[in-house]
Order: sequence, then structure tokens, then C-alpha cells
Amino acid sequence: MLSPTEYIADPDVVLLDPPARSGEDVVRALHARLVWGTDAVTDPPRFLQELLDRMHGGPVCLADELALPHARSAAVKRLVLGVARARDGVAFDAQHTAVKLVFLIGTPRESVTEYLRVAAALTRLLRASAARKALMAAKDEAEFRALLSAGAATVR
Repeated sequence: MLSPTEYIADPDVVLLDPPARSGEDVVRALHARLVWGTDAVTDPPRFLQELLDRMHGGPVCLADELALPHARSAAVKRLVLGVARARDGVAFDAQHTAVKLVFLIGTPRESVTEYLRVAAALTRLLRASAARKALMAAKDEAEFRALLSAGAATVR
């Protein structure tokens, strides 16, 4: 099992500025890339439905520009993390209309503690406005991943 900072430092998927108009579009794009890029999603339709149900059933935004859509699911065999940056912002709900950083987490049902540790580490990292600004300014995926990795090292 990886530590929370290891998940953050090396997410399964990074999407920079996906062609999305809503939070649901971003979640669908991240889901598709997770299904394509990892063998950890064992039941893609179920996982997507659980993510969307969770989004529509309660808040997933941590702040005006940050969202943490997530699902505890039997449709994943290990924790998965997908990250998206939307420079122009996307609407997740009526209060959060310009979300720019999205961290999608899927975790097996029995891995509650692992999920909570990753969510807490992400919250600590993203609390720093300098970290958020650096992620928004990253020129490409390699730089974005390097910034995540460096930021994860500071929240240990």
C-alpha cells in the first residue's frame, strides 16, 4: 500500500485543460482516462455511476476553485487518483461555478482510512495558495506532476 503522499506525487491520470464545460464533463473525462490507463477499475460503468451519484448527492467542493469528487466502490481494486486542471473553470454546482482543480478519488469500500489519509494530505497541500497558483501555471503535464510531487513531499 502506498502512502497518501505517494498517491498525490504520482497520480494515475493528469488532464490539463480538458475540453469540459461542467464538473460532470471533467469527472467523465478523468474516469475514461482511468479506465484506459490503469487496470485498477474493474467495473467502469458502476464506478462512473457511483461517482456521479456521489456528486449529485452531496457537496464535493472543498473551496471555490477546488473539487474532490470521490466514491468508495467495489468497482476499483485499489485507490485511484485522477487530477484535472481547468484554467477557465467549470461549474460543479450553483455555489462553485469556476472550479479549476479537480482531484478524483476512487477507493475500494474497505479502504476508508486510506481514502481519508489521501483526502487530508490533498487538503493540506491545496490549502497553500502558492501551491494552487503553481499548479495553475504549470506549462505541461511533466511540470504539473513535478509540482504535485514536490508539494506532496512538503505535507508528509
